[in-house]
Amino acid sequence: MNRSRKAARYGRLAEEAAQRRYGLDADHGSWHDARTSDGRPVEVKAAMLNRRDGSEGRFRIFEDYHERLAEERGLYVFVPYRARGRGIQVVDMRSVDAGALRLKFYGAGGHRGSNQVKIHPRRIF
Repeated sequence: MNRSRKAARYGRLAEEAAQRRYGLDADHGSWHDARTSDGRPVEVKAAMLNRRDGSEGRFRIFEDYHERLAEERGLYVFVPYRARGRGIQVVDMRSVDAGALRLKFYGAGGHRGSNQVKIHPRRIF
């Protein structure tokens, strides 16, 4: 399986773990993954802690989606994980109000047409 498909599967597993922990309803849109019981949008961000090259992954946030999430009083759920066979081991999980994050965005090389920021898990946890 290629790296992109693995990342998508791991991201889906992280979303499912967040849904279980926080009682979220799946509701995929271009800028969010779920909603709280009172309708607030939630974006789940996952980062792999045991990458093949030995480095830790980063939570990747795109400016356009972040602005929309903050405007809608949305939340992020950050999920650092370790790959385990075909699944993941969730290491920690934290919910953060999108509007509380102060981020410095930079060019994303044209991907998704938005600036981005990559956040190391130590900054969240």
